[in-house]
Amino acid sequence: MFQDFITNAALLVASFFIIGQLFKDYRLGPASSWKMKAALGVCFGLQGILLMIYSVRLNEAIIVDLRHIPTVVAAMQGGPVSAIVSAIIITSGRIGLFGPSYSAIVAAILMLLIGITCGALARRQDMSLRRFLLLNTVAMIYVSAAISLNLHIHGLLQQLTSVLAYHWVISTVVGLLSVYAFLYIVRAHESTKKLQASEARYKRLITASPDATFVLSQDLIVFINEKGVRLLRAAARKELLGRSIYDFFHPDNRNTAWTHCQDIRSGKAQPELIEQKLVCLDDTEIIVELSVSPTVYKGSAALLVTLRDITGRKTTERQLQEALSLLQKLSNLDGLTGIANRRKLDEHLAKAWSDCAANRFPLSVIMFDVDHFKAYNDSHGHLGGDEVLRTIALTANAVLLQKSHFIARYGGEEFACVLTEVEAEEAYEWAEAIRMAVERLALPYNQSDAHAYVTVSLGLASLVPDASAPPEQLIDLADKALYQAKAEGRNRTVCYGSTDEATD
Repeated sequence: MFQDFITNAALLVASFFIIGQLFKDYRLGPASSWKMKAALGVCFGLQGILLMIYSVRLNEAIIVDLRHIPTVVAAMQGGPVSAIVSAIIITSGRIGLFGPSYSAIVAAILMLLIGITCGALARRQDMSLRRFLLLNTVAMIYVSAAISLNLHIHGLLQQLTSVLAYHWVISTVVGLLSVYAFLYIVRAHESTKKLQASEARYKRLITASPDATFVLSQDLIVFINEKGVRLLRAAARKELLGRSIYDFFHPDNRNTAWTHCQDIRSGKAQPELIEQKLVCLDDTEIIVELSVSPTVYKGSAALLVTLRDITGRKTTERQLQEALSLLQKLSNLDGLTGIANRRKLDEHLAKAWSDCAANRFPLSVIMFDVDHFKAYNDSHGHLGGDEVLRTIALTANAVLLQKSHFIARYGGEEFACVLTEVEAEEAYEWAEAIRMAVERLALPYNQSDAHAYVTVSLGLASLVPDASAPPEQLIDLADKALYQAKAEGRNRTVCYGSTDEATD
């Protein structure tokens, strides 16, 4: 008897698996149609018939098996409709397979009562092991009543205790095992459906994304949206699917991109926006803003890569930066002469003063202006005067550029030069070089006097700066030397604190 019950139990578990597979694409619930519930009842009814075929035969008229369990599960899974349909089919099978008899009729009536009672009790369709124990206990009470009645009629009451003991133990244990397996199958299918639905939504979101989106599995492109196809200049998805994403990174940053993706995959790095250069299928180079994050695709670990073409934006940023640089440069230049203006002079002198003070280096300043410039302006007009200033500025700048010294227009016809790490003797030589270069220009003051040319007077001062003192003091000292040069006859260089003069 025990072996026959085990055979019944094995058939029960196997058939539950088959039923679970048949209904894997359907979720039964209160809102399910009666046709679906009836179909489920038919399946559980046929399961009950299968169990009766391999039942435990006590005599020619009495059999015992686990046929009530399919009806209990039908009630839990499909409610009253499924429970009653399965009970009717099992009842019909009991009479059809073994013929009409008193035992068959008793068993059939009690099977219908099991279907009705369990269906009513399982109206909430709560599929759980606790609920199965409750309904199985109710069903086993009916089954025990049927077995007791049939054994009494056939004079086999001596077998009652052993039969009921086997039946209750195996029904409970095998029933729990079977329901657990069935629940596992149903919930696994539900999880799979949820995952498929999630992936479907995921694909729809990716497809509708305004950014180019890739899914990478083992660094190979397994999914790409239409935006990505257009971004990489492909004619169709098939040109990109199965290819390594690193084929499209510029060789200069391919290793960087690979390292970043590996760090994201291993959890060493968090998703962030980075800029990368890509090479499209038509060899076009583009700059993209790239984001990589871990994801799951078809049940396996993958990477989600989002790309946004920022080539146009980077071009605009570069042009804007160039324009700002040009504007900055222009803001530091004198509009007339093209050399540095007073604002740039102040910045340069402050920095030179600070650096030389920190390193105890000498710093020299040369101030010079055009001799008798007002008279030249009166004779040649403002345009002629402007031209002379431009010419002298460019000439002096060309002299100082030999050592990258600094020159700026100080104001009007006056100019200032800053010579870093230059002592007074060397500064004097540079000043004389400027004076003689202007003199060699031979710019005439007027047409009537061919021997009167435009000249400049220069004053210089040199010292080792003190960080606590203002740098403007060096300008003041050089300006005093310039005033002395003019007082002594012009076209000469005077160093502050010296009585030496440089004559024509």
